Amino acid sequence: MSMNRKIFNFFVLTITILLVNLLTTFIADYLMKYRDHNNYLRFTAIGMGVIVVVFYPAFEYLNGIIEKFTTRFLKKGNNLFGRILGVYITFFVMLFTLYCVYAHIWFNINVLKIIFNGIIN
Repeated sequence: MSMNRKIFNFFVLTITILLVNLLTTFIADYLMKYRDHNNYLRFTAIGMGVIVVVFYPAFEYLNGIIEKFTTRFLKKGNNLFGRILGVYITFFVMLFTLYCVYAHIWFNINVLKIIFNGIIN
């Protein structure tokens, strides 16, 4: 396997893990709204089961989608950036987007607003 393919696979895996984690976090947060309506031990078992049932198919599904999206982006970006640079640009754009989402979820921070205000000021 070429080094470029290994890097591409690493990028796809990284983005997929972050996206699937977001999905399971949203599901867990949704389930936690109903925790007071059930027996805690039963609720814990059900919640864990739901996460496992969702996690594996979601990981497989998202991995396929991300790889297709990245491949399409690379084909369109070949003319502008070249194949290798296109992989890096795609990865960093997706990683930055996820960074913004995580910062908003964890700390209610708008990264783009902070960057924009920093540039203007």
